[in-house]
Amino acid sequence: MCNCQAMARDLSETMGGKYPASLHAPLCEDYQQVPFTRIEVDGSGCIVPESEAAAVIAGLGDEEYSVSTVHLTQDQFDRLPESAGF
Repeated sequence: MCNCQAMARDLSETMGGKYPASLHAPLCEDYQQVPFTRIEVDGSGCIVPESEAAAVIAGLGDEEYSVSTVHLTQDQFDRLPESAGF
């Protein structure tokens, strides 16, 4: 049962405000981070589930890109702003 409303938080899971705060505190039993793929092209990027990364990369054609892994909770990912593309 979640009791993280009573826990003190430092919001470190936002990585300095880069990502939305999770609905659960990091010490809560319901706080579970999942790996996502960040694909960056020309300084802008998107975060996609690992299962979709290959399709996004294939759509880039010959553009140079970098790939990294970020760990977010599912609710953090769901609350990321939508993008119209790169």
